Amino acid sequence: LSYSCSSEQETSKEPTSVVPKEVKIEDVHDFTLGEVMVKWTAFKHASKAQVGGKFDSDSIETSGFKGGTNLIDAVVGTSFKIPTSTTSTGDKTRDYKIVTSFFNTMANTKHITGTISSIDKNGTGNVLLKMNELEIEKNFNWELDQKTFEFYLKTSINVFDWGAQAALNALNEVCLEQHTGPDGVNKLWPDVDITVIAAL
Repeated sequence: LSYSCSSEQETSKEPTSVVPKEVKIEDVHDFTLGEVMVKWTAFKHASKAQVGGKFDSDSIETSGFKGGTNLIDAVVGTSFKIPTSTTSTGDKTRDYKIVTSFFNTMANTKHITGTISSIDKNGTGNVLLKMNELEIEKNFNWELDQKTFEFYLKTSINVFDWGAQAALNALNEVCLEQHTGPDGVNKLWPDVDITVIAAL
């Protein structure tokens, strides 16, 4: 959901596709929602160098989690509200540019909101995501760690789907040097990989 302005060289890596497998769910655990962590990976340069970040977990608000011993029933309908001002990449200058030039350029995007609308035993589901006054449903893959009971949700988005072309251009404008690779090509990709880790 966010982007880069660091002059440091990040690792280039093409996103790997995940083939969903049926997830075995043991109804022997009473699921309660604990800490929720939201991480993102953006891409710059023609080689798609990775830039990672996250949002402050303590600031993420959740509602609608039902709890109980059935994971699917517990998770479906869970909503979240993420303050975009809490984005963190480990570089305060870059964080400031992401918030002011990207998120603040979009309409009413002080928060990213969403709801898990469906989840299947085969390890897939759907989530509604809203930013820039547009709400779009995206597919995701998920898995549950049977030992730690951590729930992993992974999806990929294109911010252009939310009409964020102007916001992306504004961010790229203040980060031209950092977004120009060794080949001289300036590139900030609209693709963002998202991973949510929730303690259940």
